[in-house]
Amino acid sequence: MFFAWGLKHMLAGLVLLSAAVGLVGMGVAFTLAVPAWVALALYPAICSLMMLTSAAILSRRATQSAQAAQFLRPQA
Repeated sequence: MFFAWGLKHMLAGLVLLSAAVGLVGMGVAFTLAVPAWVALALYPAICSLMMLTSAAILSRRATQSAQAAQFLRPQA
């Protein structure tokens, strides 16, 4: 139950972060006068790369915290 709850929030955060980064990328592309079709073509790639990077970072942090918690448990 707890895992599914955390997973739902992690995925929601990744989607929101990806959308925010994609919007910033689109704004930068339009500001730099890149043709609209190039900016629209790059939007999915930028979002996908950001989601992949965020997922890798969060997965690594979760693994490290799980290892730290196991290390801190008293030995019986």
